[in-house]
Amino acid sequence: MRAQAHTLEGVAAALLVVATVAFTIQATAVTPLTASTASQHIETQHERVASGLLATERANGNLSRTLRYWNGTGASFTDAGDDGYYVGEPPGASFLLAVEETFGDRAVAYNVNVHYVGEAGERRVRRLAYHGQPSADAVAATRLVTLYDDQPVTERDGAALVPTDETVADVDNAEGERYLAPNAPGHAYAVVEVEVVVWRT
Repeated sequence: MRAQAHTLEGVAAALLVVATVAFTIQATAVTPLTASTASQHIETQHERVASGLLATERANGNLSRTLRYWNGTGASFTDAGDDGYYVGEPPGASFLLAVEETFGDRAVAYNVNVHYVGEAGERRVRRLAYHGQPSADAVAATRLVTLYDDQPVTERDGAALVPTDETVADVDNAEGERYLAPNAPGHAYAVVEVEVVVWRT
């Protein structure tokens, strides 16, 4: 009887050891997958937020106003840096200010690019805001914006971007000046694609 009890205790102890080892192996195997899943969730969230922001800012006109905040003489965005894009504080109540307010405090970096069709029909890109080289986990969201011949170039008035007396077509036609993209035939000046690239720092 005593021998049988010892045998049962031995079996129970062996089962406990096996269960402990199995649990340890399982926990070790799950850890990297869990981290990967969490990382993917963050990237997906960033992409959705950027996409939603682009949709909202296009709907309220802010995206278009920012694209028309243009210095024809310098052939660059107004108040941009020497390289023609923004690296510091965004101008006025622009789309870039909304991007900064959305992502600036989230330990992430972002770039904003404008894609358009060049005179030879080639796809070209101009930086609107630049904060470095994106990492491998970067995500991007895009939105198309149509610009029209009779839309006014904007200027800064306090915290707002307001229309001027000059249209984007006027800028393109003025001597020594040119606008962001070539003027396409018809009433629509150009269709451009705004891209927001976001990555964790």
